Amino acid sequence: MDVIDKLSVKVPNAVLVSGLTGSDKDEEIHDFLKRYGSINRTLRIDDPTTEFHTNLIVEYNHGTAVQALEPLLPYTYSFPDDPYVIYHVRALASVYTQKVGSNVTQTYLENLKGIAKLSGKDFEEVLKEAMSQIEESIEGAEPSPHKIPPQLLVDAPSLVTLGLPDVDPSTASAPSSKSKTPTNLNSSELNPPEVQKIVVEHIVRSEDRPSHSHPALRLRTFSGKIPRPYSEVDYDTWRSHVDLMMKDTSVSDLERTRRILESLLVPASDVIKHLGPEAPPTVYLQMLDSAFATVEDGEELFVRFMGTLQDSGEKPSTYLQRLQVALGNAVRRGGVAAQDSDKHLLRQFCRGCWDNVLLADLHLEQKKQTPPSFAELLLLLRTEEDRQEAKVMRMKQHLGTTKQKAVSHVQSVYECGETKAEFDANSIHELRKQVADLKSQLTSLMKKKKTTSSKRETSKMTETQKPDHANTEINLPSHKGATSKPKPWYCFRCGEDGHIVVTCESDN
Repeated sequence: MDVIDKLSVKVPNAVLVSGLTGSDKDEEIHDFLKRYGSINRTLRIDDPTTEFHTNLIVEYNHGTAVQALEPLLPYTYSFPDDPYVIYHVRALASVYTQKVGSNVTQTYLENLKGIAKLSGKDFEEVLKEAMSQIEESIEGAEPSPHKIPPQLLVDAPSLVTLGLPDVDPSTASAPSSKSKTPTNLNSSELNPPEVQKIVVEHIVRSEDRPSHSHPALRLRTFSGKIPRPYSEVDYDTWRSHVDLMMKDTSVSDLERTRRILESLLVPASDVIKHLGPEAPPTVYLQMLDSAFATVEDGEELFVRFMGTLQDSGEKPSTYLQRLQVALGNAVRRGGVAAQDSDKHLLRQFCRGCWDNVLLADLHLEQKKQTPPSFAELLLLLRTEEDRQEAKVMRMKQHLGTTKQKAVSHVQSVYECGETKAEFDANSIHELRKQVADLKSQLTSLMKKKKTTSSKRETSKMTETQKPDHANTEINLPSHKGATSKPKPWYCFRCGEDGHIVVTCESDN
């Protein structure tokens, strides 16, 4: 534990966290530890040589935080939705003391071996002298609150029950507080310090261990924020966890209230803040139901359940789970009786599932009178889906080994008696005939187009020549105030185009 000394960690004020994943879920364990006191710093151990590599040291500002957390230690922090992520929280003092004590004991024994080697004495004699000195120091010291009863050290069956090495009852004797003369030790009694250490650890852990052996149910955090944060659950999920805790008879009302308060964040915690910690948990839940529970009528929820159909690309098992959630909301609000839930679930599934082959294979239409439970029906669907997927996979693997030949989608008609050469000659002849027809059609279209264009030009020229033949008739009224405007370069003297009055040479 040299890394503890290098980082100058206050061991009594720190805890050790293992099982880090490096994801966003690590923030939840940090928030959990933050509830017991202000955190001074967090240190990640990046020393591959130590057994605590990748662990996290959380150091509090004050030792009272560790004292408040100590009844729960060692604590296991898990996630209901992800059982593979588990955090283990231990007091750094216990881990540090155990590790350092083991190292000191090993170093002390090595030193005794060195002394025995240098002095030329037997190691057993040196160890006897050291143990006699230890015995004298223990007799002069004050009694420890965790002092080992003498009968535990000499009772062989007790040691066997604890998984300790066998000790001969005839050779084991209780230590005498009056006699200071060292007793004679044989080879079977050279391990009492190790035995005592294991027994002490067993006794201390047994005293500090809570009365119930099962781990405490931890509630997920809920705040009631909209939109809901990713690390939180919705109210229905949180409420189901609370209902499970309320059915646990080993948990007291005070413990239930404490867990509910620990799982709530602002603004949900503000709703019940005025109740105080002395209120029973049912009052907390009643207040939270009024603020965050579903307020829709049970009949409306049942109508919504009847309108829930399978989406495109959705598996039948997933669709069944959506139906179960919708039906559970309707049952909770009194829209349908709980004993009829399986019947309504199967009927709506047969009505809203589009996979008729699956319904026929499982004979679900015939099971409406005696419907299976949700768990049985879900298992049937998932088994059938897995069977179909495995069959499709086998088909792909089998058909994928042979390459498909390229096939041209050419449709042709020919007589059966013709040879291949005759068929090719006839095809070429037909193609040439079609090309000739296309050319003739194109030529006729071009001729029609030219004829049409020539007619249009002739009509345009006729229209432009008409004013020249009627210059006199058209121009005379123009001098009398005709509404038509004169053309450019029109002579108002002679009435002709191409010049103006200034350049007119006519005498008129």
